[in-house]
Amino acid sequence: MENKEKNCKWHFGNEGGIDIGPNDPIHNTFKGNVYYSIVRESIQNSLDAVSIEREPVKVVFSSFRINRSDFPNLFEIEKHITQCQTFYHDNVDAKRLFKDMLDNLNGERIEKLNVHKKQELSCMKISDYNTGGMKYDKNDTKSRFYAFLRAAGVTSKSNQGAGGSFGFGKGAYFALSPIKTLIVSSMDTDGNVYFEGTTRLTTHKNESGEKRTAYGFYDSNDGEPVQDINSIPDIFKREKAGTDISIIGLWKEEDQESIMVKSVLNNFWLAIYQNKLIVQIKIDGNDITIEKSKLEQIIDEYFEEECEGNSPNDIETWNPKSYFKAVKYAGTSSEFPPAFEKKLETLGNVELYVYLEKELQSRISYFRKPKMVVCKKTNKKKNGYSAVFICESDEGNELLRLMENPAHNEWKKENYPKEEGHISPIARKAENEISKFINESLEELSKVKIGKKIAFLGLEEYLSIPEDLLEKDDIFDYEGNSSNNVSGSSSSETTEEETGSQTTVKRESVKIKATPIIKNEVPEETEIEPTEDGSEKVTVGGENTTSGGNANPTDSGDTATTGKRADDTTPNPPISKILVNVKLRVLAQKTTGIIEHILFVDSPKEIANVELEFSVGADNGKEDDIAIISSDTGTIEKNILKNVNLQQGKNIIKIKFADNVKHSIKLKAYEYEYQ
Repeated sequence: MENKEKNCKWHFGNEGGIDIGPNDPIHNTFKGNVYYSIVRESIQNSLDAVSIEREPVKVVFSSFRINRSDFPNLFEIEKHITQCQTFYHDNVDAKRLFKDMLDNLNGERIEKLNVHKKQELSCMKISDYNTGGMKYDKNDTKSRFYAFLRAAGVTSKSNQGAGGSFGFGKGAYFALSPIKTLIVSSMDTDGNVYFEGTTRLTTHKNESGEKRTAYGFYDSNDGEPVQDINSIPDIFKREKAGTDISIIGLWKEEDQESIMVKSVLNNFWLAIYQNKLIVQIKIDGNDITIEKSKLEQIIDEYFEEECEGNSPNDIETWNPKSYFKAVKYAGTSSEFPPAFEKKLETLGNVELYVYLEKELQSRISYFRKPKMVVCKKTNKKKNGYSAVFICESDEGNELLRLMENPAHNEWKKENYPKEEGHISPIARKAENEISKFINESLEELSKVKIGKKIAFLGLEEYLSIPEDLLEKDDIFDYEGNSSNNVSGSSSSETTEEETGSQTTVKRESVKIKATPIIKNEVPEETEIEPTEDGSEKVTVGGENTTSGGNANPTDSGDTATTGKRADDTTPNPPISKILVNVKLRVLAQKTTGIIEHILFVDSPKEIANVELEFSVGADNGKEDDIAIISSDTGTIEKNILKNVNLQQGKNIIKIKFADNVKHSIKLKAYEYEYQ
């Protein structure tokens, strides 16, 4: 019979000091949702070990099962658990701890003395790539393999960008395993391998009555890590540089994949957005990859709303959506002002991104160099916003690292190493610098008075903004002057109308008369249910190839300016038309009593002879298909524009409706398919 274990077995040394009891402080640090915590801690460790800085680190979470008959020596841990239970037989905490362990290994009891042994244990492997792996040198207490497996309260992270600094993060791995057992397999960039399993139990006595230590090691090298690749069980071998950490046994949790995805998004969205990280979760047959190109889509899928839980300290109720938007859309509209940047005396270069929305909780998310959220805090200097503070200068990152607590979820001057028992002046100064920078930035935003209008930076800006960002009411309670970020001019006037009618795609300020952008002027994107190739195909039947609406009865065609009426006959009639997923933004402007709608159409590709079908709604909420009387492109047929040529990306179309009323507009764009 093949020896799949490669002769690996458990090694527990003699206890030579203080007895170790059932209350493990490192394990107890992570008493919350263990699936949420393992994502935060493990990805942070991988980001700290990046090999090639210009490429993203990839972390893969995958489930697997390990069989008792294939690894009988590994399952011998049950004997040591029983011995621990006996040693602490009158300890309440020990009774609870070891009962849970044995239940996880044995399953349900059939009779009083008979136990049904589980043949398999559910496990999770956490693998990273583009990392340097964990080297082991038993004479070097800074070697990563030593620090992770063989020491408590020790970290090997010497680089300034490192996230952890206490060595307690490993507790998250043990907390996820009911039997507190891990197996680590690593390969460094030179191809050297290191393998060993470990467990954290309690002091116990073996069959001979000899006292044994709480910490056991699983290997075939007399209690030392295996460094021969042929002596590593196949299931645990690494083929590329990096590290696999296998958690043996798993606590059951409903919807664990969703919990893990949300933890990735909440804690590491910035690292993913900056292409520093890719995460793949392959749990129980599911497979989801979170990378930059999919980030916004996945955030929208898992977080429908933008608001989060009541307490910023409750990390499991965080919501990354508004913070992500603050960074991605910075400088594109009044809701997303340009980032504030400053070089602080102590912390170096810092940035603050802000998303202004009256429903948000006025919170700031704090980051340093590893691009993991450290904490969130509420700041009522201004109402209705989400903000992102980032410090990634080397000097600032190192200082803030030392101001963190062991859980890495706060910056406080009290956490910084004391100087002769007193709080360090440099830590106090850093804390004050952050507070001053943020407060001054928020105060500057509060000087802008917007009401129900905005100053446009240039119409081309809106071609990159999705509809859900433009359809806000843009109502804020600001005091002070309204400044234009392009021209630099300012005014304290807050009239209901502004004069002028210039519309341009040049980077100039544009004033719109009596038509502030408000919610009912900006449509939602057309909902499309695509076929397998990504498009929705609509069969064209009979002679009527359009879906005209209820046109205004006065529409005779004489009022068209640039647009012209369609002929009744069409050569080479199409056999079908395909619904194209274009994006639409709308601006209404009024000039000499005439309302013109400016349509910003973003097309995924260049398309000739597109048919654009419009449905509209007036201020009273009525939905209708109002006839178009004027267009600067295409051929008009009731509420449809035909023969429109779209270029890839930005397109601007100007139309007028017969009722001369401002509308919210919904658009369907069709591409014809011919024989």
